[in-house]
Amino acid sequence: MELNIIREQVDRLGRPGLPMLRREIARHERREAYVKLALGALAGLLAVTGAIIIVTNLWVTLLQVDGSSMNPLLRMDEVILAVNTDNPAKNDVIAFYHNNKLHIKRVIAAAGELVNIDDNGMVTVNGRPLAEPYVAQPSRGSCDIPFPYQVPDGTVFVLGDNRPSSLDSRDSRFGPVPKEQIVGRVVFRLWPLRGGSKL
Repeated sequence: MELNIIREQVDRLGRPGLPMLRREIARHERREAYVKLALGALAGLLAVTGAIIIVTNLWVTLLQVDGSSMNPLLRMDEVILAVNTDNPAKNDVIAFYHNNKLHIKRVIAAAGELVNIDDNGMVTVNGRPLAEPYVAQPSRGSCDIPFPYQVPDGTVFVLGDNRPSSLDSRDSRFGPVPKEQIVGRVVFRLWPLRGGSKL
């Protein structure tokens, strides 16, 4: 039935000429090219988005600094990159959760080590004083745990570089950080770029 209708319309309108056929073919080819280009761009965008999601979930995490406890190394609102790990080394700057809030501090001692902080803010681990060039002003800070303090299994002892104003493992409300709460090791400052971005 449809074929008969098409034949009637062609007979009524007449057969198209060669120039008209060429224009129609070119129009169809352009439309197909645009569709292919749009589908290719969409597929590329989806692939890049998928790769970013996989990378950020498996290997790295983007974070924004909130607070001053790591001054002068990290400042408020800076954007940083953390490599996902739950096994940081001493002196690593780590991001972790405490009471459902993200914190950034420096690992001072691992499980089983003895930490001591004297009245002047001098930190010793296993009886050896720490060289801490990153600390602008040593301070005992908010400290209510008994020293020397042995770091419990499965945790790390953390301090902020800005010792007078950092709430960290020196305070029993905070305590040592369980490894399962660690998000990752902070390795790179993405924004703003100041004095070298690698930490």
